[in-house]
Amino acid sequence: MSAQQHGLAMTEVLIAMALSLLVALAAASLLHAANGDFLHNGANARIDDSGRFALSIIGQSLRQAGYPGEPGAAAAGPSSPLAIDGRDAASLATNAEGLGDAQASVNGSDALAIRYAATEIVGATAGGAMLNCAGFPADPGEWAWSIFYIARASDGVGELRCKYKGENGWGSDAVVRGVDAFHVLYGIDMDSPRDNIPNLYLTASGIDALDAMLPAADRMLRPHWRRITSVRIALLLHGERGSRSGNRLSSYELLPGADPGARIDEAGLPAPMQHRARRMFTATVALRNP
Repeated sequence: MSAQQHGLAMTEVLIAMALSLLVALAAASLLHAANGDFLHNGANARIDDSGRFALSIIGQSLRQAGYPGEPGAAAAGPSSPLAIDGRDAASLATNAEGLGDAQASVNGSDALAIRYAATEIVGATAGGAMLNCAGFPADPGEWAWSIFYIARASDGVGELRCKYKGENGWGSDAVVRGVDAFHVLYGIDMDSPRDNIPNLYLTASGIDALDAMLPAADRMLRPHWRRITSVRIALLLHGERGSRSGNRLSSYELLPGADPGARIDEAGLPAPMQHRARRMFTATVALRNP
């Protein structure tokens, strides 16, 4: 083989190797993109399922709020326990009574407490179909609790928790993992006589401020909390690491124009929590037993 032919053969080999490398790089790029799409779609599907489940559990509990069980000591009245109660920017201690002993909040998240009293249904177990947020029936004639708040799991991931009072004291179970924030607004019927239609929506602090302006005797009854006829809830959930590509950081307004504290800016989150798929879930639930 002449030197010229040898050179041409080597050139052809180099061209073939270059083309092979280009094909391999293109295939690797397509595989990486497909894997990214798979992670993104899977994360969004899980976020969607978790968000819908959270709204369902909270909505079911809210529709039981204030239900007066009879007979028993839990009959509704002006001095009966509040059907709806809440705190802004607070997490809770598991073993404390109700909303007592507030803890540092997760990203400014709120706490929502719901009370109801179950009735005994003939042919059913105690409390019948009225279950707390953990799925346990309440004893007829006693006030039961479903309390929702955000706390961090042992690995630091935020989760929506359900706090309830069982036979052996207070307990708390995780409902949904991967929750960045949970915020609540309360719709108040300010008409007299009442028509059970909310005239304005306020945070828990806003309602407390209205009660604080009343005379001491009225203030103790917390009458504005007893005028709540609907509750607006908002949650922000996130996916796993690698579930969102790119370097762009976003901000999320959970309750636009209503609660300036209900805002999450990814730039203020820890670095491992920044570039993740996120989605907001909101619902407004009318109370059946105002």
